Amino acid sequence: MSHRDVPLVADIHRAGVNRRRTAASPDEGTRRHTTRAAAPTVGLILFSAYTGWRSSGFSTHRAVTHVRLALPGSLQDQSVDPPHKAPLPCIPPSSFNVVRESGHGDNSTYPQGLGDDGTKFSNYYVSNSLCCPSRASMFTGRFPHNTGVATNLNSDRGGYQAFAPHEPRTYAVSLAQAGYRTGYLGKYINEYPVKDANYHVPPGWDEWHVAAGGGYNEFRYELTRYVKGDEPGLDSSDGTYLVDELGKRATDFIARSRERAPGRPFFLQVSPFAPHSRLGYKPGDKEPHFPPARRDRPKTQFPAGEFPNGDCGGPDCNGIDVSKLPAFDEDTADKPSWVRRAPLAPALVKTLRKDFRDRIRMVQSVDDMVERVLGTLTDAEKRNTYVVFTSDNGFHLGQHRLERGKSTAYDHDVRVPLLVKRPTAGRSGDVVTDAIAQNVDLFATFLDMAGVGAATRDSRDGRSLLPLIQGKKAKNWRKTALIEHVKPNPAGSGESDPDAEPVQAENSQPPSYAAVRTAGELYVEYEGEAKPEYYDTVADPNQESNDPDNARTAGLGKVLDTLATCGKPGTPDCWTAARR
Repeated sequence: MSHRDVPLVADIHRAGVNRRRTAASPDEGTRRHTTRAAAPTVGLILFSAYTGWRSSGFSTHRAVTHVRLALPGSLQDQSVDPPHKAPLPCIPPSSFNVVRESGHGDNSTYPQGLGDDGTKFSNYYVSNSLCCPSRASMFTGRFPHNTGVATNLNSDRGGYQAFAPHEPRTYAVSLAQAGYRTGYLGKYINEYPVKDANYHVPPGWDEWHVAAGGGYNEFRYELTRYVKGDEPGLDSSDGTYLVDELGKRATDFIARSRERAPGRPFFLQVSPFAPHSRLGYKPGDKEPHFPPARRDRPKTQFPAGEFPNGDCGGPDCNGIDVSKLPAFDEDTADKPSWVRRAPLAPALVKTLRKDFRDRIRMVQSVDDMVERVLGTLTDAEKRNTYVVFTSDNGFHLGQHRLERGKSTAYDHDVRVPLLVKRPTAGRSGDVVTDAIAQNVDLFATFLDMAGVGAATRDSRDGRSLLPLIQGKKAKNWRKTALIEHVKPNPAGSGESDPDAEPVQAENSQPPSYAAVRTAGELYVEYEGEAKPEYYDTVADPNQESNDPDNARTAGLGKVLDTLATCGKPGTPDCWTAARR
């Protein structure tokens, strides 16, 4: 099989322990509401944090890290139905989503309280591990080769300039047409322009609170303030940690929905930057490369935190060691040429150890934020609310001797958390599914929750996860996940790429590639590499023993040939291609 040129396409959560800090600081002042009886409706909340952790028992945010949570649609009190009665099918659910930015760790761990009566996806993959292409897939339900969003920068086939034509076709528009009151908070799309209070609000959103500048630094930022019907504003930071400010605005959104749109379902998406690195960091800076909230920093440092070694969600931060991650500093002689390198130097391991601990400290504020937002819901509202938590990409710190980054096809970069907490009126108990899911499925999933018809819901590259969320067996489900990557141009003009770490011996970036992930295999084709990369992920779950001459590569190459161009004129649609 000849090598194909890859087409140019236009979650540290706490370690499953109780929080040592009480629900004080960020949760004080959280509003609780008494409500009147009303017909049941479902809410939809999405927490999308920055990076999902895939190792060592921790999971980070995007998204946002990406995380999606669903909250009740009606913001009035609802009559109490008998326990375990499912929500009325004719009533659209509200939703709350959190998308965390980036991380790496065990995708089975989540913020406190989310794991109960929820559905966990153990094989959830992003279509591209860069922020902008991944978010474009999430919003539209299309793979990067079909969105044309290839990188983070406008000047390099990506960024907001490439995404803007898709804004009329995101799930926000469809949910608004279905009657939802919608709100978006946090990180949006790279190079989204905000120069003053006359910023553009994308169609479909009733509230728009997006970081216009400085969001990666967490303390010095500007945040849009758009509430439909009110005068738009642009607020400068008052020193409040950005994740805390997003939590406050999220609870305000719920309160306004109760007041201004009683009886309407709502969709709320919160996308914090944490635990992304800050921009402009230089070795020797007093402010950390990965800046936690002040309260989560070591008490012995200035500004002093609340615990001697900082807050890592229970374990002593000084006992957490990045070098214990699977595949950390592993021998890379079997890897493609761009991965092969010498062992990590002791000084670098020391730096990565500090970065790892600070990233864990950063996601404590995400956990606080989730707890704060969910704490505003009444018991009646929780009966009819979906909460979704996920991330738009993973992250690596020393695995396979790769210093820092997120651009590879290895699991720590592309396999991220996805948890959906079901309404309390529905099925009880925990569900774990190993069905292969991707971020292109979220568009259809949210529309399915809202009762939108199949003609719109199934018009994209993914399909609804709702049957799996409800514990049903999916018939004729996908067999493979598609992962794409276009190597960014380091000379691209415009804003600095926040995902571009300095290129050096321990941190070279992968060439463009396309990959497929099955239930038990990873197959990658790189631009410029004569041989593919192949792992039996059942026998080798951490991708440490590359076997490029394995007999399975020929068949997987044909699968990739079909998936890499799916959805284009004259080719199979992507759902059909993924089930072959």
